[in-house]
Amino acid sequence: MDDTFFALPLQIDEKTDSLVCICHLLSKCEKCDLDFQAINNLQQTMNSFPTDTPSSPMQGPSEAHTAQVSHLRAQGNAFFKKNKFLDAVECYTQAIDLALARAPWEPAAQSRDETVILLCNRSSAQFALKAYPESLVDAQTVVELKEPWSKGYFRVCKALQAMGRLEEAKSAIQIGVRLDRDSDECQLLLNEIEEAIDRGLEGVHQR
Repeated sequence: MDDTFFALPLQIDEKTDSLVCICHLLSKCEKCDLDFQAINNLQQTMNSFPTDTPSSPMQGPSEAHTAQVSHLRAQGNAFFKKNKFLDAVECYTQAIDLALARAPWEPAAQSRDETVILLCNRSSAQFALKAYPESLVDAQTVVELKEPWSKGYFRVCKALQAMGRLEEAKSAIQIGVRLDRDSDECQLLLNEIEEAIDRGLEGVHQR
C-alpha cells in the first residue's frame, strides 16, 4: 500500500496562538471541512500545566520545589512576626502540603525535615491563636517524625500547659530537657510547670 501525504490548508493564528484554516481563518470551518477545535483545546490545557517539571531519579531533589517550600515558609514567618497568625498558618499549611508532595524517588529525609520545621512553626502559630488542641496535634506529629528534638517536646508542653494538663506537660518537657540539657528554654519551662503543680497541690491542702 502506498503512503499518501495530504497537506492540510492550515496556519497558526498569531493573535490566538491556535490552528485555523488558511482560507477563512477559522478553527472550525465547514467550507474547508476542517475542525481544529480539539487540537486547540488540548494545546490550551497543556499550556495551563505548571512549567516546573518534576525531578527524576537521576536529577535528585527538585530545586524549584525546595525553593517554593522555602518561600512559603519565609512568608509564614513574616506573617508571624507581624502577629498575622491566621495568614501564617495558611502559609505553613501550603508549605507542608508541598513538602509532602515530593516525587516518591526524592529523599524521604528531605521531605520529613521540611515538614517537621513547618509543623513546629504552625504549632506555634496555632498556639498564638489559642487553638491549643490544633497546636498540640502539630507538636505531637513533630515528636513522632523527629523524636530526638527538644523543640518538639517544648511545643507539646506549651499546648498541654495551656489546656491545664500540667502533669502531662511536665512529662513532655522533662524529655525535652533530657534531650538538650543546654536548653535554657526547656529548663525554664520545666521550672514553671513544677511551680504551677506545687501551687495547685498547696491549694488542695488548704481547702
